[in-house]
Amino acid sequence: MFENISVRAGSKAIEIIRDEGLNLSRVKVVAGASGAAKFLVLTGIDRVLLSCFKQRTDPLYLIGTSIGAFRMAAYCQRDPVDALGKLERKYIAQHYDSKPTRKEITEESWRIIHAYIDDGEIESIINHPFMRICFLSNKCKGLLKSEHLWVQGLGVALAAGVNRLSRNSLGYFFERALFCASKENPPFAAMNQFPLGIYHLTQSNFKTALLSSGSIPMAMEGISSIDGVSGLFRDGGILDYHLDIPFLPNEDGLVLYPHFYEHITPGWFDKSLNRKPDKKNMESVVLVAPSNRFVDGLPFGKIPDRKDFKTFFGKDKERVEYWTKVVEKNKKLGDEFFEAIESGRIREIVKPI
Repeated sequence: MFENISVRAGSKAIEIIRDEGLNLSRVKVVAGASGAAKFLVLTGIDRVLLSCFKQRTDPLYLIGTSIGAFRMAAYCQRDPVDALGKLERKYIAQHYDSKPTRKEITEESWRIIHAYIDDGEIESIINHPFMRICFLSNKCKGLLKSEHLWVQGLGVALAAGVNRLSRNSLGYFFERALFCASKENPPFAAMNQFPLGIYHLTQSNFKTALLSSGSIPMAMEGISSIDGVSGLFRDGGILDYHLDIPFLPNEDGLVLYPHFYEHITPGWFDKSLNRKPDKKNMESVVLVAPSNRFVDGLPFGKIPDRKDFKTFFGKDKERVEYWTKVVEKNKKLGDEFFEAIESGRIREIVKPI
């Protein structure tokens, strides 16, 4: 019956779900990870959640990095389903005639942001009746502030090398930047693994801050024009690739995390290290991901990713067809997740993270 989704939960969350199922009123945080085109497998689940949360009144904190932050910005719009559809279509429609420069990729990212977030929507996003949008970026230090590729590349290499010895040492290279819509700090604002700056989102800085959350080192320009905020910022996924953070320290509640994978990779530099997340940070997390069976049934047997731009270079029509097919198929994930909640059978299928 439930062959397309995988549900994993941390130690506290799994006890709750096995006892009472998944009561969405218990959810206090929704999380969205970095992953570029991988988000195209998740929008079926996103649409179901937007329907389920429609009548909510209690605060719901949204936290994302990179494309996860872009998704959360769609969640908070007056017509979130329409905004999510625009994000899908504009992302899929990216086109490059030759190997793109950093400037061209940055301009294309701006095109996507402007296409799915109208300037007139920003105030309503920031002042949503119950959703409290937050996203992470990284303020760069030392060599990482440079826009000279060889200097920046050296900084990236040094950070990667230091990370192999100790993830905590990345604080010498980056300061976490937490951008928040609410004047009251979210429950995860106490995270202290790295130096942290907290900044409030405004009409004038929202889009630029959002872009900074997805500004990939070496591939895109750093962002230094965030109104009211000093410094140069790059992709939030560098430190928080899959969000290994204390979401709800000392608080009851659940963190709902639609994710591309059944596992969490803490930071961007950890992708080849098999580094595990902090178990305490995962205690309240409910992770919903496509099953291996579902992924095997996708075109090419995989989830879309950023490498597809290279794989299908000069063959945009094939890439667009592939990505569009994934979006069509991901409705199964949303339907199955909804059925698992409504039937209570999520109790039977949930497994430990």
